[in-house]
Amino acid sequence: MTVNTSSTVAGPSRSTWFPWAHPQHGHPALQAAHDDRSYRERVADHIASFGGSWPLIFIFLGMILIWMVVSTFLLRRVLGHRPFDPYPYIARNLVLSGFAGVRAPIIVMSQNRAAARDEILATHHCDETHETDELLGSNTQLTQQVHDLTQKMHQMTEQIAGQMPSGGPAN
Repeated sequence: MTVNTSSTVAGPSRSTWFPWAHPQHGHPALQAAHDDRSYRERVADHIASFGGSWPLIFIFLGMILIWMVVSTFLLRRVLGHRPFDPYPYIARNLVLSGFAGVRAPIIVMSQNRAAARDEILATHHCDETHETDELLGSNTQLTQQVHDLTQKMHQMTEQIAGQMPSGGPAN
């Protein structure tokens, strides 16, 4: 199986099955921010990208079902008909709560970096808008100058036409 993470004109390819495989950013402002991340930030981003993916949901559903089957049926036989984690599954809930407690700050850190990337992109777009406005202003001035020159040429043509004999140009 080949993993395609290249970007095309239509957008990034979605054929990768790794939730942590990210294509390079096509925008130079975002690429600079992406390259400047620390090791901890990269790890947090990878954990957050996997933490919000379908594979994690399916893995967790499978683990919960396995926990219930093992705790209810298999370990009961090993422990002498005493269930390891009886029906309300308090130990499982403790593990899930602990996992959520650890994962939540990592996801928030990743969201904060996403907000910082959005701010970098917005600043870049604002700068580009100002540059475009300046170019538009100079373009408007040039268009006005061309219009003025065209009017002068038209006036000069009318003056020259008025000075010629009424029969037209000489043959």
